[in-house]
Amino acid sequence: MNVKLHPRQSDLMRDNHRYKVIRCGRRFGKTWFAVTKIIYEAMKSQGDYWFVAPTYRQAKDIAWQLFRKILPEKAIKRIVESPVLEIDLLNGSHIALKGADNPDSLRGVGLDGIVLDEYAFQKPYVWSIVSPMLQDRKGWAIFISTPDGYNHFKDLCDIDDPDYKTFHFTSYDNPYLDPAELDKEKGRMSLEMFSQEYMAEFMKRAGAIYPMFSRDIHIVDRRQPKEGSTIYGSIDFGFAIGHETAVLWHEVTSEGVYTFDGFDVSQKTIKEIDELMKGQTKGLTIRGIFPDPARPDLIEELKRLNWPIRETNKDVELGIAKVAEYMQFDPINKKPKWTISKHLANAIDQIEQYVWTEVRSEDGKFKQTPKKENDNYPDSLRYFIFNYLNQPAQKRQPIVGFTGGDPITGFGRRPIRKKGRGIDFLE
Repeated sequence: MNVKLHPRQSDLMRDNHRYKVIRCGRRFGKTWFAVTKIIYEAMKSQGDYWFVAPTYRQAKDIAWQLFRKILPEKAIKRIVESPVLEIDLLNGSHIALKGADNPDSLRGVGLDGIVLDEYAFQKPYVWSIVSPMLQDRKGWAIFISTPDGYNHFKDLCDIDDPDYKTFHFTSYDNPYLDPAELDKEKGRMSLEMFSQEYMAEFMKRAGAIYPMFSRDIHIVDRRQPKEGSTIYGSIDFGFAIGHETAVLWHEVTSEGVYTFDGFDVSQKTIKEIDELMKGQTKGLTIRGIFPDPARPDLIEELKRLNWPIRETNKDVELGIAKVAEYMQFDPINKKPKWTISKHLANAIDQIEQYVWTEVRSEDGKFKQTPKKENDNYPDSLRYFIFNYLNQPAQKRQPIVGFTGGDPITGFGRRPIRKKGRGIDFLE
């Protein structure tokens, strides 16, 4: 196999670490390297090798043609282009191209090597699905991507493990690119965007809805609420892959709101979600649930399952403004009014990546609106923060006891509230 690699690509080929994490700027030649690496290993050692792109369409449009171009015809036994993208070599090796947007396709008996291309744009759970498939054969993995804000790819780049090695290359490291052309691009876009796209630096996403969110300020290393805390829940419904149902649990005190637990799932029935909710709140008294008002049918099901459903207003702009207010750092108290548990990694990633996008209105003008992508947790958080604060004061009065409901689980109990002027737990 005679393939031309530039010096930095050659350095990657020579490196012997089992897991390589490569963050690189656009046009570095990452896909060329990744395809070359798989072909080289497949021709050298009989085995099973995967190339996984964020979507099946990207795997087909970008990588498939490179495999066909680089792989020597004399090494090929069979090529399949529909309904899957697969190549069998004469030496017994098998190469398959996959899309991370179809988790069910990411399962198999065992792998000798895998490339996760544009890993920053894949779901964090993808690695947890495929990593066990490498264990029996002690297979290798390459994570390669341009950054996309502070997400799971950044966490991987910071990993402290002798099996891993992280590489950082900019677009300027590709000697086949004219530096003058890159300099022109630098003048055409913001410094933040150029730093991310071409210098492969981790930046907050452009147009962030919550730019004040900080991992140093808002993340707390505590999972359980304090004893006797006031607990509420919130739900954003979504049953398709890519738009999951997101449930969050919130502790309310005189100091503010602490989001301490939650989960996201796809393709689950409301009864299955009910069981997961009960499992997370065992031993806790839930004062109210603020659900996505777009699904009244599912809300009625939750009511029949004895969850204390509260009315939810879906005003997006006002809701975002209220959440932003609670994220603001209070210089007097030296902390914000809202914090979140460290273990809710998916929720944290989505909050950081929650961005504005422009859409054309009926009058032809453009307006900013939240991008409908990875927004399940931000929506769930908004339902609670905004609607709890908009409750009538008497609904926020302290609860001194309960009556009715299931004597074992407590579901369906009605609160007995202290009479008199209510206490605002948040203000």
